Amino acid sequence: MSSIALRQSVPATSAPLFFRLDARSQRLVALTDVMQTPLHWLDEPRSPWPTQLPEPLRGPIERMLSQGQSGRLSLRFDGMIWQIALSHEQDAFWLLCLQTQSQEVMADLALHLPRLSQMASQQQFAPMLESLRETLVADRLILWHYQASGPFGGEQLTPVFTLGLDEASASPLGPLRGDSRYIRALRTRKSLSFSEAAHQPMLCQHYYLSEHGVRARLDAALLDHDRLIGVLSLEYQSPTLLNDEMLQLVRHCAQRLGHWQPQTDEPQQGVAPLLALPGELSMLTGIDYCEALVGWACAASGATLGWVGEYQPRGSKLWVIPRHVRHRDETQHWPPMDLDPGPSAELFHHGQALYVEDLALRYPLATRLLHHNAQAFIGIPLAQAAQAPIGQLILLLPQTLTDPMPLLDALSAQASRAAIELQRLAADDALRLAEVAFNTHDGLLVTDARGIILKVNQSFCRITGFDAQGIVGQHIDRLRPPYYGDRLKEEVWQAVQRQEFWIGEEQCLNQAGNLFPVRLMVSGVKNEQDEVSHLVCSFYDVSKEREAARNIEQLAYYDDLCGLFNRRSLTNALRRTLDEPNGQWGALLLMDLDNFKSINDSLGHAYGDKLLQAVVERLKGLPQENLVLARISGDEFALLFTALGQGYVTAKILAEHFARELMSLFRIPFDIESHKLHCSVSIGISLFSGEDKDHLILMQQADTAAHMAKRGSQGSYVFFSQTMAEKEKSKLALNNQLRDALRNHELLLHYQPQYRVDNGALSGIEALLRWQRSDGTMVPPGEFIPIAEETSLIQDIGYWVMKTACAQYSFWLNQGRVIPHLSVNVSARQFHTAGFVQQVEYILRDTGVPPSRLLLEITESVVLENRLESIARMRQLKELGILLSIDDFGTGYSSLAYLRDLPADEVKLDRSFIQTLVHSEQDRAIVKAILDLARVFRFTVTAEGVEEQEQLDMLKQLGCQHYQGFLTSRPLPVKGLEALLAPLSPG
Repeated sequence: MSSIALRQSVPATSAPLFFRLDARSQRLVALTDVMQTPLHWLDEPRSPWPTQLPEPLRGPIERMLSQGQSGRLSLRFDGMIWQIALSHEQDAFWLLCLQTQSQEVMADLALHLPRLSQMASQQQFAPMLESLRETLVADRLILWHYQASGPFGGEQLTPVFTLGLDEASASPLGPLRGDSRYIRALRTRKSLSFSEAAHQPMLCQHYYLSEHGVRARLDAALLDHDRLIGVLSLEYQSPTLLNDEMLQLVRHCAQRLGHWQPQTDEPQQGVAPLLALPGELSMLTGIDYCEALVGWACAASGATLGWVGEYQPRGSKLWVIPRHVRHRDETQHWPPMDLDPGPSAELFHHGQALYVEDLALRYPLATRLLHHNAQAFIGIPLAQAAQAPIGQLILLLPQTLTDPMPLLDALSAQASRAAIELQRLAADDALRLAEVAFNTHDGLLVTDARGIILKVNQSFCRITGFDAQGIVGQHIDRLRPPYYGDRLKEEVWQAVQRQEFWIGEEQCLNQAGNLFPVRLMVSGVKNEQDEVSHLVCSFYDVSKEREAARNIEQLAYYDDLCGLFNRRSLTNALRRTLDEPNGQWGALLLMDLDNFKSINDSLGHAYGDKLLQAVVERLKGLPQENLVLARISGDEFALLFTALGQGYVTAKILAEHFARELMSLFRIPFDIESHKLHCSVSIGISLFSGEDKDHLILMQQADTAAHMAKRGSQGSYVFFSQTMAEKEKSKLALNNQLRDALRNHELLLHYQPQYRVDNGALSGIEALLRWQRSDGTMVPPGEFIPIAEETSLIQDIGYWVMKTACAQYSFWLNQGRVIPHLSVNVSARQFHTAGFVQQVEYILRDTGVPPSRLLLEITESVVLENRLESIARMRQLKELGILLSIDDFGTGYSSLAYLRDLPADEVKLDRSFIQTLVHSEQDRAIVKAILDLARVFRFTVTAEGVEEQEQLDMLKQLGCQHYQGFLTSRPLPVKGLEALLAPLSPG
């Protein structure tokens, strides 16, 4: 049976209970009837007796049994006094008598804390100690003074105040030498308890304990910060169970004692009389009182800085609002500040007056305090009796004080009065804030319980148009007349009675008699009888707010330019269609305007917007049944057909019909002011049925189909297919792998030699990008380069190609290899990057390649994309000394007309002309025209893709200067090119 059973309520007095104890079998058997008592569990013991009794009762009995002596015990336990008699019968049998009686001690010791704290705040320390002794039923109480180095040598405790001590005792109480372990433990733990004080090694120097019969003891440390100045002891002459509640109560009283010294009949030497405060303090209030108190304190102490501040919690931190600051006889105004770590924080937490020296040593983190270079600190917590501090008075002294106690006592005597004045100042601030709050931007009115208007603010007059004098005294119904079935008054009154406020939206009448919407809050004010005496109504006009909400809804769900649904509304409509299947197939058509960007760039965005509005007007001419129109981006529109039939074939036929009808709408040019704009569309179509549930997948499918239609031939439509999805997925996977290849160094360069047509001499090399996976397989350039060009990845790859090729070319030049120039291809994205010219300049400077040896190849489509910008950038490159080549020349439209404006050095004939050069008279004519034109503009010409001797002979006959191709050499890795060029290198 657990000892918790003894926690049952025990009668205040009970009849003696007798038990026989067998020490060998450890069984406790009742000899009297215990069934009617709370100890009935002892009747049939099921476990050895040590587990049948709790430790406070079992321990003393076991010690008596170990000595083999009979005797009596008186123990305090569980709010009772237990009288135990133990008598030996025979052999291992003992007779045990157990009886309880009430102990007049309050169960909840925490209830005594306010009373004891009030005594301490009123400096009634002696009555406080007397009350503490009576509360804890201690036989005596002793207050010791601690000296680190006493006359006895070492640490010494001297009694300065006692209660319950027999003055006629044969061994009077005198100074004791403290054990170092005891002092150290007391300083660290703040309080100690000893159930067997006479046998405690830590109390070995307390010789009087055994002589005076002290059995139990409570000790609490008196500390000045971490410095021990005294000990408060409570002693018991009978075994007593000491709990944490008793320990906390003694520790609390020890903290309140501080530097208190009991008065004796003889005047104490070295103690100065209490300082006299100025009489004018009793006649001053508020800030005047604070100024006078701080001024007197600074004059009496010689402080250079003194101030009174009020505590204010702000979130998890505590701030101080300085009410009056005096620095070197001048008043200063300080802003609110958070509580500085140091003595100010201790002042708040401990609530005791402080005098501290050696500030820099004791508080190295108190930067704000140490900034004043003070030698001493005085702090007084400002609080009324038994309450937490609400503020503090701080003095910073340029020198230390011989005896600070008189000043601390004088200022502590004003702590309660100063706290009242701080509360007065806080109340004044609250009134000013309330006045400002009443004149807030919201309309405010105050009524009595009957609804008669008593007061309104300026915002009320501004919002409603009523005059303050004209509306005061009227009933609130003047602002909102009731109507039949209206229960607003009852609802507001019930809410105010139940939760003290009501919030809602209502209609209010202005002076002109027009209704306008308001958001209204009604709060109740109760009197001393807890009855609602006044109502405070705050409101503001929400007309503009509602108008803004309508505009926001328009922006959230509609396109502001065309008035159609936006992407969000289309998504909601598509989701609803899929969530509510009707047995019909549907189709989602994504329509993208072709060449819209060129119209925007050439004519401006204003013409582009008007074109989009004209497109919408034509789209609205379509049959609107089961059709949702939306504009989902700049030049992209969506058409959602929710019901196209119950079969896939029917739905596909109708969707194709609508797609053709859409394209027919764009065959007629658009008249935009004085311009006739031609525009076609590319359409992607995704069909769906009731089995499809994911609207995002359908949007993705239609987008993929539109992308494929635009990539193919503009002005067409494409149905989504799974093959198309797999192709796009493959491109995405290849794109991700290409990014990894760049990081994992799987990219490499091959170099293809270029030769003169007339004598076959080496004229240069071209760097070509290759991708070799980690498993050794090669990825064709035609597969991964277009993917890289569609994304920004081509910029990183292009930079790597140029820098790697230039570094390798510089290495060959330093080896003495004769290679006239290096050709590097530049992509459209890379060429149009803002910092491309600076990037090329950095690579040349970093690798040491002469600019005249570097030839950058730019496709003519790159130049034609933005001709003026491209020509300007080419001229910047020419200023660096770099050679420029127009790649794939002759494949773009109007390229010959632009040739005269291009600051280029070379044109490259596309391989498509070379492959049919021998057998096509037309291609020979084109090549000859390009060569003649190049001679006029002094361009060199290089032919690509020369694979047959007949092609080379024809080029020589036509006058082409350079060529490259499989006829002479394929693109080679570094080692292969070095082996090929070895015979050409100088010995």
